[in-house]
Amino acid sequence: MFEVVDHEKLTHKVHRLRISAPHVARKAQPGQFVILILDEKGERVPFTISDWDRQAGTVDFVFLEVGRTTERMARLQKGDTLAHFVGPLGKPAEIDKFGHVVCVVSGYGLAGMVPIIKRLKEKGNRITTIMQAADNESLYNQEALKQFSDHLLIGVGGAGGGPATALKPLEDMLKNLDHEPMDRITAMASICLMRFIAEATRNMGIKTTVHMAPVMVDGTGMCGACRLAHADGTQFACVHGPEFDAHKIKAWDTLMARRCTYADDSIMQPGFKCDNCSQW
Repeated sequence: MFEVVDHEKLTHKVHRLRISAPHVARKAQPGQFVILILDEKGERVPFTISDWDRQAGTVDFVFLEVGRTTERMARLQKGDTLAHFVGPLGKPAEIDKFGHVVCVVSGYGLAGMVPIIKRLKEKGNRITTIMQAADNESLYNQEALKQFSDHLLIGVGGAGGGPATALKPLEDMLKNLDHEPMDRITAMASICLMRFIAEATRNMGIKTTVHMAPVMVDGTGMCGACRLAHADGTQFACVHGPEFDAHKIKAWDTLMARRCTYADDSIMQPGFKCDNCSQW
C-alpha cells in the first residue's frame, strides 16, 4: 500500500497528490510517469511525475477531476492509501545544453514540465515558457515555472481557451527568429495544441519535441493502447516515449479521436474543447 503524504487543491478541479513511494523516488527523472490503481478493483491510470524527493521517498503528480477515478482521488486525504503505484515509467526527457529553449505548457503540463525546465536551466539553457489556460481559475504553478524560466508568457482565455491562445505568441516568435533565434521547442499540452505546434515548426529547421499522453493501460508496451503512427514505424508512448520528435508523428487525427473517445460533455470544463476540433 502507498500512503498519501499530502493533498493540495490547486484550482477548482486540479489537485496535487504526494505519495510515499521510495522505489519510484529513487529512480525518477524529468519526463517520466507513474501508473496507479486506487484499489484492487480500480482502473490503471497514468500520471506525469511533477516532483520527487529522494531523501523523503515521495513522488508528486497533479490530476484533473474528469471522471469516476479522479473524482475518488479528489476525496483522498493524508493517511489514505493506494493499492498500487508503479514507476518510473517511460524514457526520461532529453536534457542537454541546446541554447534557447521554448517550452509550451497547458493542463497537466503546467506541473509535469517543471522538472524538465528546471534540469534544462541547470544545463545552462535560456528558457522561454508559454503557459496556456482556459481561464484564470485554471492557472496554477506560475511561480514554479517562473522560477526556472528567463521569460514567462501566460495566455488565458481566447475562443474557448483553445490552442490559439498559446500558438499566437509562439508564431510571433517564429516570425522573429533573426532577432531572437530558437534552438529547441518542447511542449507538454493538449494533443491538438501539440499538433498545431508541430505544423507551425515543421519547415523551420527547429527540433521540436512533444510529450504524448494517449490512452494507456499497462504502461509497459504489452496492450498497445498508447500506440502512435511514427516515421520510424509504430511506437508506444509508454516505452518509446512519452517524448517524441513532433515532426515524426503521423495520423494526429487518429490520436485526437482516441483521446476524446470517452470524453463526457457533461463533466468537461468549457476550456477542454479545442477550437474547431473535429471530435466535437
